[in-house]
Amino acid sequence: MDAWERGIRRRLKAEFPHYAEKCLKIRTKQGAIAPFILNRAQQFIHTCLEEQKKTTGKVRALILKGRQQGCSTYVEARFYWQVTHQRGARAFILTHLDDATRNIYQIMRRFHDYCPVAVKPHASHANSRELVFDRLDSGYQVGTAHSQGVGRSNTVQYFHGSEVAYWANAEEHVSGVLQAVPDMAGTEVILESTAAGAQGLFYTLCAAAQQRRSEYRLIFVPWFWQAEYRKTLPEDFAASDEEKAYQREFGLDEAQICWRRTKIAELGNIWTFRREYPASAEEAFRSDHPGAFWTREIIHGNRRHKDDMPEMKRIVVAVDPATTSDRYSDETGIIVAGLGIDDHGYVMADLSGKYAPAQWATIVVAACYKYQADRVVAEVNQGGDMVEHTLRTFDTQISYKSVHASRGKIARAEPIAALDAQGRIHHVGMFGALEDQMCRFNPAAGGASPDRVDARIWALTELMLNKPPSAGPCLWGG
Repeated sequence: MDAWERGIRRRLKAEFPHYAEKCLKIRTKQGAIAPFILNRAQQFIHTCLEEQKKTTGKVRALILKGRQQGCSTYVEARFYWQVTHQRGARAFILTHLDDATRNIYQIMRRFHDYCPVAVKPHASHANSRELVFDRLDSGYQVGTAHSQGVGRSNTVQYFHGSEVAYWANAEEHVSGVLQAVPDMAGTEVILESTAAGAQGLFYTLCAAAQQRRSEYRLIFVPWFWQAEYRKTLPEDFAASDEEKAYQREFGLDEAQICWRRTKIAELGNIWTFRREYPASAEEAFRSDHPGAFWTREIIHGNRRHKDDMPEMKRIVVAVDPATTSDRYSDETGIIVAGLGIDDHGYVMADLSGKYAPAQWATIVVAACYKYQADRVVAEVNQGGDMVEHTLRTFDTQISYKSVHASRGKIARAEPIAALDAQGRIHHVGMFGALEDQMCRFNPAAGGASPDRVDARIWALTELMLNKPPSAGPCLWGG
């Protein structure tokens, strides 16, 4: 190569956006093959990753985004660029579904197939899940998260987790395949997903990143950055008050609002749109249900800081035990709540989760000591005497009361929801998963068992709707 050619190669190696446009091809939404020119969302993601890499020497990023914004295409292109420009580099991509795995592999193969000969590495091995560049001792592999142990034996420098919020066995993959990436300069871990509510591994990782409790950087991409997410207005188009407020908040035009309205109608409801096409990171994890017993406005308006709490007259730990403890079981709801001297209820902790009986019993007993609770209240419709037996295995002196769900969920929830609406119940801090469940809780519409909500209802019913015990010690023994 002469000096001019070497200059071209140096720029292709150093500047990814330039390399992508000149060397990579994508299939557009219209089905055409075209040069890969980064859109606004992809440019923003690239800038964020490069800033982190320059600052820390490596990339550890979480990307929260909407549907069809080109995030996976960007990451696959970035990794292809990197593994084909160095020796001994391995990239591994883990998706949530087999179809997604095939789609990711097709994107990567299209990059390779259309790559100009001058910069295209020799591939010695290729199948539906792997591409090996033998002369570089580099490679590219994809896998699906439903397979336990996938990728555990690999050592990789570049890892992409796609739709992490929808991974099966998410915790196992974190303890497995993610540990295959050494904590070294130049390595990259990029986890991206749309939201699946305020629960699960991806939500936990995002919350930790927002609070600067991890090395991961949270990158949020709003739906309205996509130029194609707009629709020609019909002659009779008129924005509603809600649409006008949304338009003002995010600086949108009417064509974007018209697209949003059409998409909401297509999806069937606004809460699914918020999840699939969020305008903010906060909205991404919200999935409110019209007709739910609680609203974000009520919960937020009643929220208190722990420094503003009055003295407590009573404190209880309420438990709604799950009947099984495998990965497909319901959660065990565990809520700590108190009754203040102002006769208001205060939700102090949400300790719910998927636990085996010994685990939730240990957590409940520990919460009794930590919060100096007067009583454990447990729903026993499913567990009967076994619930009390499990608790007393860990503390024989615990003050215990069993409750039976003789009334339906609506009848149990309505009095508590009314107290919330009156401003008499307060959350002491933020309880994302609980509040998300509350704002989806509409028993008439069916849906999953609201374990956290049930425990909250039992706790506040005991404190605010039942008469306190007439005599006897509150916490331990009888």
